[in-house]
Amino acid sequence: MSEVVEKTVKKGLALGASGVEAHYSIARNVEVKIESNEISDASLRINRSLHIAVFLGKRLGFSRTTDVSAKGIENAVENAYHLASSSNENPLWKKLPSPRPFPSVRGTFDERIYSFEPDNAVKLAKEMLSEARKDSRVSIPGGLVSLAHGETHVANSLGVLGSDKGTGISMELMAVAKNNGEVGSFALAWEASRKLDLNPVEIGREAATKAVESLGAKKIESLRGTLILDYDVAVEFVSALSEALNGDMVWRGSSPLKDKVGQEVAVSFFSLVDDGTLDGGVSTSLFDYEGVPRMRTILIDQGVLKGFLHNTYTAGILGVETTGNASGFLSVAPSNIVVSSGDWGADEMVKNVKRGLIVKRFSGYMRPEDGVVSGSVKQAFLVENGEVKHPVKECMISENLYALLKNIAGMSRIVRKRGQFTVPQVMFENVSIVG
Repeated sequence: MSEVVEKTVKKGLALGASGVEAHYSIARNVEVKIESNEISDASLRINRSLHIAVFLGKRLGFSRTTDVSAKGIENAVENAYHLASSSNENPLWKKLPSPRPFPSVRGTFDERIYSFEPDNAVKLAKEMLSEARKDSRVSIPGGLVSLAHGETHVANSLGVLGSDKGTGISMELMAVAKNNGEVGSFALAWEASRKLDLNPVEIGREAATKAVESLGAKKIESLRGTLILDYDVAVEFVSALSEALNGDMVWRGSSPLKDKVGQEVAVSFFSLVDDGTLDGGVSTSLFDYEGVPRMRTILIDQGVLKGFLHNTYTAGILGVETTGNASGFLSVAPSNIVVSSGDWGADEMVKNVKRGLIVKRFSGYMRPEDGVVSGSVKQAFLVENGEVKHPVKECMISENLYALLKNIAGMSRIVRKRGQFTVPQVMFENVSIVG
């Protein structure tokens, strides 16, 4: 299918464009949905999309089509060309990326997923649902099993040409427990992989266990103490931080970290990298949206900010090199974010707590533009004198993301992959918890 992007580039140049970029993707998706304790839908979809950028000096035009016939390509390129012709110049635009060798990546394709059929996906969903429903107190309001395989092709007028393929699977299940009129908080279990190696029974069991754990919740008084973020909530924390490390936020001036390269922004044992070549990573690929090779980028090293994530556009604005993180023609996104592990065991963390909470779900916001962290904690448990006492009814956390980075007291030795994030459990001291 690389001929689709090659034809697109040639057509744009023939019209008189000074530059052309084409990105073509085709994906086969099998999805099974769960609603109200039952399989509600199973589907097989094939999606195709050709994205085109045409440049006339510093004037840019974009178009998209699902029709990759010769006529469809011609019409889409002409649309992009006419849009560029009528647009104003973008003074920040510099250039398209030049070709560079692609890295070697592993663990991104599984032949078993490639040939997976909807009936088999339904079996996986039934296994997950059946395991969770073994406890009569547990109900399943929703869930999803999704398998996909696809190809990506990219080309530009400077000679970039790349093709890649990959597979992926994800499973998620939302559970809630009811007992003697009491309703616990919603619990979520989910996993994602590039290989057919997820266990639906384990995911169903985890969702049910989390739901039942929340029964018997009690109110607590407000306190200032220790906060332990379990893996899912640690992902939300790191995700908000990664937004502040996005070159698009940086050049627009909306990231509080924009002028802090070379400065300490976190505790000395906290490091964070973006690794687009991670073995089996959910977002691992040969190249980014622009055809720039994926790479490993150190963002925070032992607490010190080292740099930001860029595509060619943001890198050009700030006078640095792209990090291979284009997610669209002008947009930037992380690939696989990996946080360093710590030296604490999970039990050691709990034993260290005089008074505080373990939080397994968070409902609120963590704003990268100002660091405000505010919301209610769900699936939370009171810890006193090193012992888990009981689940707590909804209480609030009000803190600042960037202050918390400098207030990390410890991180777990064991890290878990949660989608594109690999994180430890994270422990903070002196956190405000409103009962």
